[in-house]
Amino acid sequence: MKNETDKEPNFDDSMSYSVKFLLEEYRNIADTHDKLRDLQTRLFNFFLLMSAFPFTLLGILYKDKSLDLLANLQSLSVLFIVVGAGHMLLTLSLVDARLSQYRYARTVNLVRRYFLDLDSRIANYLFLPTREDVPRWEDLGYVKWERNFMLMIGALFVAYGISGFSEGLIAKGVFASIAILLYWLIYFCLQRKSQARFKAGTDIHRDSQT
Repeated sequence: MKNETDKEPNFDDSMSYSVKFLLEEYRNIADTHDKLRDLQTRLFNFFLLMSAFPFTLLGILYKDKSLDLLANLQSLSVLFIVVGAGHMLLTLSLVDARLSQYRYARTVNLVRRYFLDLDSRIANYLFLPTREDVPRWEDLGYVKWERNFMLMIGALFVAYGISGFSEGLIAKGVFASIAILLYWLIYFCLQRKSQARFKAGTDIHRDSQT
C-alpha cells in the first residue's frame, strides 16, 4: 500500500497549482508595473530639479554681481556640461523603465492568453491584449515626448558648455551645433542597444517555445 505522501497529483491538482501561480504572478507584475510608472514620474521630476540647479547656483553666487552668460567662464561651462550629461543618464533611465514596463505588460498578456486558452468563452470579456508582441518596443507612448524634451534641454546645456571653450560668436555656434548633433547621436545609439537587449529577451522566450 502506498503512503499518502507518495500519491501522484492528478491533472486537476496540477492545473490548480498552475492557476494559483499565474494569479500570484499576475498580481506581482501588476504591482511592479505601477511602481515603474511612479519611477518614471520621479525621474522626470528629478530632471526638472537638475535643470534648475545651475540657475539656482548662479543666482546665489552672483546675487550682488552682474553675470554675462556669453562670457567665457570655464567653470560655468563645466557645470552645464556635467548637468547635460546627467540629463542623458536620466533620459536613458526613463526609457529603460518604460521598456521594463512593456516587458511586464507583455507577460501579463501571456497570463491572459493562458486563461483564454483554457476557456475561449471569456474572449468577449477581455478588452486588454493577449498577444506577446504588444506593446511594441519602438512605441514609447507619452514617454516619447518626455524623452524628446529631456534630450533637447540636455543638448542645449552641453552645447552651451562646449561653446564656452571657444572664442567668437561663429565659433561658439559651430561648437554648439556639433555638440547637439553628437549628444543626440550618442543617446540614440545607447537607446538602440537598450531596446535590442529587451528584444533579445523576447526572442529567447520565443525560441524556448519552439
